[in-house]
Amino acid sequence: MRSACVFSALVAIAAAAPAPSPQLIDLDGVDAAPDPVFMSAPLAVTADTPVTKRESNLMKRTGDCAPQPAGSGSVPTPDTAAAFRASTELQDFATNAPTPDGYSQAFSNKDGSLSASKYMGLHTIKSYDTLLCASLCDQANDCEAFNVYLERDPTLAPGDDCPNPPSTTNYKCTLWGAPVVAEQATNKGQWRRSFEVAITGSNGYNKASPPDPVDGFSGPTPLGGAINAPLDNGKNTYMGYKYFPFSQTQGYNPATCAAACKAQTGYNSRHPNADGSYATCLFFNAYVLSQNAIPQGL
Repeated sequence: MRSACVFSALVAIAAAAPAPSPQLIDLDGVDAAPDPVFMSAPLAVTADTPVTKRESNLMKRTGDCAPQPAGSGSVPTPDTAAAFRASTELQDFATNAPTPDGYSQAFSNKDGSLSASKYMGLHTIKSYDTLLCASLCDQANDCEAFNVYLERDPTLAPGDDCPNPPSTTNYKCTLWGAPVVAEQATNKGQWRRSFEVAITGSNGYNKASPPDPVDGFSGPTPLGGAINAPLDNGKNTYMGYKYFPFSQTQGYNPATCAAACKAQTGYNSRHPNADGSYATCLFFNAYVLSQNAIPQGL
């Protein structure tokens, strides 16, 4: 999925103006831009924030059979990764979970957690609580989505004397700063010696409400798709687009487009037409383009 900011020099749309010709995206230019950055939340950890040293929150990984934090979920019988993934008891948490107000469900009951853009941290919680995870997202600046899932983790740090220790089940909540889709639920676990970390009951949710207002602009106004900039007395008002690939520093934040709109006006004012006039960016249309259904940028 790729997203772009489209700029126009109009203040308002004249109802009688004829529709402009389609303003096609320069796909070659978009493809030439840097690829988006995708990340996965770390496995077998109790907490993680991408702005801190991840090692401080890792379960002990020395391979010396050190006890690991106990999870709050039940452990299927037999205690295997296959039984964990197949457990209807665990899957029922996902299928019966409520969708929080202000969110839409992106996917349900997958056997992988997210590998997506703008990873914002991981929380281990005491139950399969979509409302709590939504609350954590609401409290985090620029959080646009969250992922709740169950993870099979070792009770001991796997080592020579305990290559496949008994498991414990953790409830995990991860936060994301860009929209998510089912195709991104690809983080299905890992091997630690003979112990298999596994995922089940993975649900994803996107914010359904409009983004926060941007200083200096009215709105936001939800739209069904990208717009064609209208004509102003027969003149084309389209000023082009900017593309911002999703990364750890760039999520879905229309303020990025607002800054680009103001910067375009500043540039135009410094490079006016021969008569001294220049185009002023007065509104923008922020949207997300998809590539094979996967979000790519803003």
